[in-house]
Formats: sequence, C-alpha cells, structure tokens
Amino acid sequence: MKGTLIALALLIKVAVLSVVFFTDDGTAVERIVELLESAEKEVILVSYSLDDREVMESLERQGARGVDIKIMIDDSTIGRTLGESATLEMLTDSTQALIHSKFIVVDREKVLFGTGNFTQGSLREDSNSFIQIDSKELAGIFIDFYEAIISGESREPKCFENMEFYLCPSEKARERVIREIMKARHEISFAMFAFTDPSVLSALKFKASHGVWVSGVLDSWNLSSPLEDFLSTGMDVIWGDASFTIHDKTFVIDGRKIITGSANATLSGWGKNREIVAIIDSEGLSRQYLEHIEYLKGGYAR
Repeated sequence: MKGTLIALALLIKVAVLSVVFFTDDGTAVERIVELLESAEKEVILVSYSLDDREVMESLERQGARGVDIKIMIDDSTIGRTLGESATLEMLTDSTQALIHSKFIVVDREKVLFGTGNFTQGSLREDSNSFIQIDSKELAGIFIDFYEAIISGESREPKCFENMEFYLCPSEKARERVIREIMKARHEISFAMFAFTDPSVLSALKFKASHGVWVSGVLDSWNLSSPLEDFLSTGMDVIWGDASFTIHDKTFVIDGRKIITGSANATLSGWGKNREIVAIIDSEGLSRQYLEHIEYLKGGYAR
C-alpha cells in the first residue's frame, strides 16, 4: 500500500510539472492566455514574432494592472507587432542572428516553451507544440537565458530533473542532438519545418541503414531544399501539404527521448540564431509527441 501511494504521488508530481499541448486541438491561445492572466508580478516573453490579438490584449491588460511586462522579439518582425499594439514596450535587436527562441516565464515560477511563435499563424493555423512546467528552478534557468540573449552572451547547457536545455548558438547542442540520434536502437520519429543540416541528416540515414526505423513528416518548404533528394530516400518521409505549415522542430528517439524547442535542424538553428533546445527523457511525454506526429502523417501530409 505504501509503495502504491508513493508511485501515485510521483505520477501526480510529473503531471503537475510537465504539461505538453499541441495546436491541433485549437486550445493553444486559451492555454497561453490563461498562463498570462495568472501573472501577479512579472511576465517575460521572448519570441521571433508576436502578433496574436488575444495574447497581446492579455499582455496589455496585465501591464495596465501593474504587472511588469518584458518582451523581446526579432527586429525583422517589429512592424507586425506594432501594427497590433502601440502600447506594449519591447526589446529587439539589430544583429544578423535571429531572436528565434519561443518562451514565457511568469512570476519567476512558471515556464512555457515550444516550437511556435506567439502569432496568429503559429497558434491558430500551423502545427506546433508547447510544454508548460511550474518550477522556480527552471524559471531561473530561462531567466538566465533571457539575460544572456539581451547581453549577447553565451551559456553552458543546464540540467533540470530529466531535461537538458541549451541556449544557441551552441555547437554543443548540435553535437548532443547527433549523439542522441546515433544512440538510437529501434526507432526515430520526427516532425520538422526546415531540415538542411547535412550532418544530422547523415546520422539519420546511417541509423536507417543499420536497421533503425526512421520516419518523419516534413513541411513542404523542404521540397525546394538542396537536400530534398536525400531527405526523400532511405527513410520513410511524408511531405506536408502546401496549404498547411508543419512548424514543428521535434525528434522522438526509441519512444523515450525527445528533442524539441525553437531550433530547426539547420546550421543557422544550432550555430547562429538565439534558440532554445530541450532534450527530455520521458516515455509519457514521448507517447504524446508520437501521437502528434502520427496525426500529422494522417491528417495534413501527403
């Protein structure tokens, strides 16, 4: 009985700590707004772009209530944001590297990160995933990453429970991704918007040639990639429909290890842009990501 109670407590803890959701069910905006509305003191939001009206209205309301709103977006998208709100203050940059991270920290104790920008397209139309975790420790890691992005500094990888987080540019992140792929024994599944990194592709094809089942769904953007012919052979790849954007950036390895975050499988993603890469060891979360990938294969790909 005691062992059962301990196991139940652990299950409850995991359920509270890590909640994954996908844009497929149409609830992403509602979930994100609910998170923003829970803020009492501070909201930090970093994104390549920001233009979803409901999200921005929530930020405006919270700012009017006295919540400290800190926003950072890429300079190439500032016009879209200002077109939706002239009252929100935000930071931007003028470097060639993209601010491509996508995360929110609320009251230094709640964190949301994922593959989608906080835009109408990403939240209401495209395929994306997000994870929300309530943890002061993890919030501290993301605040440190936020400060590094502002100052133009780098950071070493950070560990939190069964997760590792990398702030790009980071060759360590790329090496870690390739290492995880090379450790695969049975199956690798993926969903990816842009896939142009030849080394990551070579690792996948090597594993496929050695008996690992490699399958995935790719956005139609890759049909114009120089690697298109290589992506189409040796692996079970399904191409997304041109009318729908597969904006995911996710690998699932052996039904247990998840690689996700804001970085596409590109040299710019790992080596130039400001990105968040998360590597998560969780069979439970992996099942949800695998269901999402299978859903994409059946519903929005050809």
